[in-house]
Amino acid sequence: MKVYQVFVDRFSTADTRRDYALGNTTGRRWLGGNLKGITNKLQYIRDLGFDAIWLTPIFSTLDYHGYSTLDFCSVDRHFGSNDTLKRLVFTAHKKGIKVLLDFVANHVSSKHKYFLSALNNKNSHYRKWFVFSGRNTYLRFVDVDTLPKLNTDNQDVINYLIDAALYWIREADIDGFRLDHAVGPSMRFWREFTRACTSYKKDFIFLPEIWLSGIDPKYTDTLWFAEDAATREKLRSILAENRGKTWDEQDDSKAEELAMNVFRKFFKTPLNFSANLKLRRGRLKEIKADDSFVFADNHDMQRLSWIKRNDPMTVNKILKKVIDSKNSVIYYGSEINMGQKKDFSRLASFKDTECRRFMDWRKVNRKTVSDFKALSG
Repeated sequence: MKVYQVFVDRFSTADTRRDYALGNTTGRRWLGGNLKGITNKLQYIRDLGFDAIWLTPIFSTLDYHGYSTLDFCSVDRHFGSNDTLKRLVFTAHKKGIKVLLDFVANHVSSKHKYFLSALNNKNSHYRKWFVFSGRNTYLRFVDVDTLPKLNTDNQDVINYLIDAALYWIREADIDGFRLDHAVGPSMRFWREFTRACTSYKKDFIFLPEIWLSGIDPKYTDTLWFAEDAATREKLRSILAENRGKTWDEQDDSKAEELAMNVFRKFFKTPLNFSANLKLRRGRLKEIKADDSFVFADNHDMQRLSWIKRNDPMTVNKILKKVIDSKNSVIYYGSEINMGQKKDFSRLASFKDTECRRFMDWRKVNRKTVSDFKALSG
């Protein structure tokens, strides 16, 4: 399967003139990409040779990136509506393209109604949906106060998230989920979640993000997938060795390899971060052929074209290796060599906006398509 990753707010507004004006811009604000714009570009994506798309989170949210969920069963108004998504999926299926949504099971927005109830009332039914250690002290996604961690060992939480997942399978006929921060929720949750989705749709696709780069060792207690003490201690040791290093500075991906071995009990097609690090180091011969999804970059890391900006031949070799893999993901804009304007490896905050620039449609033409397809020829 060849997946094209679309950062929804940064891809297309469905207005050609506006798309051109926004080309290669970025920032912390909403830029206007939406589902209608993606629908209009499906033929372009198909012509590039892709048979699936992965959309960054589209549920009701406070932020342009969508990873702070307010309502799991409602498309955010910036992106369109539930009906807009249904039209996108219907059109994509007619063109032979599967649609994968980004599902965030680990945390929600601190403005989510259930969290506000839990925070403001210690007797709230939803207090047990989160993990409080004091009146206003709670587990969160790493150290982000605005992203409280869900207690995915709580059966009500499990049911809530499963109901949301099944809603989109049933109502929009989606084909799979990319699972954000899959190392956060418990294995009990993943057992029930995957069983429910595949019971409803047998060939449902899962792309779990099994990535631990940048996580401080002190947060290993929130990595509930590690069900035994030995695994937790080994993770803590590996993460301590890599503390302070960016992804591209790490010597290896031992933490990701350890976690991926655990997750293979449920997921046959994880996003392969071990292979990703090898690709970015140019160690292409070390990539083993299997069912995992190989990729060169994504919305959380510096673009390949930036870290290899003085070596276009190597960029093409790496992209070819990705495309030729059994399962692969290509980040939007890679086909036109989209890059960055500055390095963000040492920036303290909002650094990822550099790799989330608006698609530069000014550079797209027939040659774009033919040159990209030639990489897999």
